[in-house]
Amino acid sequence: MATILVVDDEEPVRELLGLVLRDGGHRTLLAMHGAQALQMIENERPDLVVSDVMMPVLNGAELCRRLKTSVETRTIPVILMSAAGPRSAAGAGGDAFLEKPFQLDDLDALVRHWLAG
Repeated sequence: MATILVVDDEEPVRELLGLVLRDGGHRTLLAMHGAQALQMIENERPDLVVSDVMMPVLNGAELCRRLKTSVETRTIPVILMSAAGPRSAAGAGGDAFLEKPFQLDDLDALVRHWLAG
């Protein structure tokens, strides 16, 4: 069972993704923004991070940059998602991008791919 950290400032989105991933057999951690996600990652290393880009406090692009530049966390795959399109995540170093709204099957395919890696 993989542990997946879902980061999104919109509670309905965060809860829905958590539910879908749990139904897929994964354990989920939920964070409201990148700063909370970083605190959670200090205590427990997820196998995968799924993060919105546009969030207050610490956005998903900066969260991804910090994860990918740290020796301890750079191997954690990060799937970024945004309604603002892929340019919103340019230069962040994410492993994959989903444009909102997306099909849950597309998320499932990316999760399977990056966890199999």
